Amino acid sequence: MSNTREQLQDRAEHYIRQGGFGSFSFRDLAKDLNIKSASVHYHFPSKSDLGTAVAKRYNQRFEKALPDPATSSLATAELLRLYIRMFYTEMTHSKQVCLCAMLSVERATLTADINATVDAFYALNLNWLTVIFTRDNLPKTQAHQRACQVLATLQGGLIGAWSQQNVDYFVQAARGLYKDLFDKSLRLPKASPSEKEATREA
Repeated sequence: MSNTREQLQDRAEHYIRQGGFGSFSFRDLAKDLNIKSASVHYHFPSKSDLGTAVAKRYNQRFEKALPDPATSSLATAELLRLYIRMFYTEMTHSKQVCLCAMLSVERATLTADINATVDAFYALNLNWLTVIFTRDNLPKTQAHQRACQVLATLQGGLIGAWSQQNVDYFVQAARGLYKDLFDKSLRLPKASPSEKEATREA
């Protein structure tokens, strides 16, 4: 993959996660990278092509970070703790909302290709969560319900924390979820003052 193509995806992802798919144009990307708009079209003939590529790359990155429940020796509670920390770290370090959560809000205005990639993100997460819960001998239907509960709580926590510029909103939602599921306390690293301030300014 060319460096320019990668940089275009990086900038597009930044814009999407900050303000949505409609928050930027090819002209903005060209200006950011100091290239001509025609160069953007060379790599991505349409904005839909770019959005689909960005979402697919995000899915691949997320999938790579997930432990394989089929080979992991970690207990379900520990796997879920690591999963929650993925969301938390993403929020506190990148100061941005989950890409596919942002895109899902704009579903009605996006192309079928982008929406299909967003659907794949949800399927990836729900399938992974369902598998880890079935390891505890839960019926598949109940495991899937629990998977939906987890993903909905975490994504809702991220969006609420972003909206209120308050990391603790997510932390409290995640801790409540974990306590309900496992009757255990969830420990998350505290966001530093600079991280909290950056989240407010993002």
